Amino acid sequence: MSVRKANSEPVRRSAARHVAVWIGVYTGLALSISLAAWIIVANRFPFLEPFDRERNLAATTLIGLFALIPVMRYMNAPRSLVMSGLVAWGMLSFSYRLLCMFFPRLSGIRTPTQVLMFGALFYLISATVAWMVARGLESPAKRLGSLTREPLNCYTDQP
Repeated sequence: MSVRKANSEPVRRSAARHVAVWIGVYTGLALSISLAAWIIVANRFPFLEPFDRERNLAATTLIGLFALIPVMRYMNAPRSLVMSGLVAWGMLSFSYRLLCMFFPRLSGIRTPTQVLMFGALFYLISATVAWMVARGLESPAKRLGSLTREPLNCYTDQP
């Protein structure tokens, strides 16, 4: 039985990473499709120009909600959050780069590298906050040891 327990841990870790990557891929597809639809509607349908604020608000809300999927799914697992988020945002920045080929003035607003860095910064900050929250939820007794233990002498680290 000890062999089975020893082998199950790496399998679980690789499966979790695999699931995080797939969630990142699906989120990246949703983000890329939303961005492409937003850019195409904004540039190819001039009769919707009077509703540009509403269109932009709806598109940014949709992209923001899709971007929160890895954060909400992996709030207790910061490594998976970073992996999933960076896969998703990497796909979004790649599709943004492709859109810049068809809409050349788009790269004058934000370069694809800037888009990638905004997303990477968002997911790295989210993972840091998730790590701090998970670390803060641990009881002080668990971090410092049992409460029944005698206090340590601050000069010798012995009771």
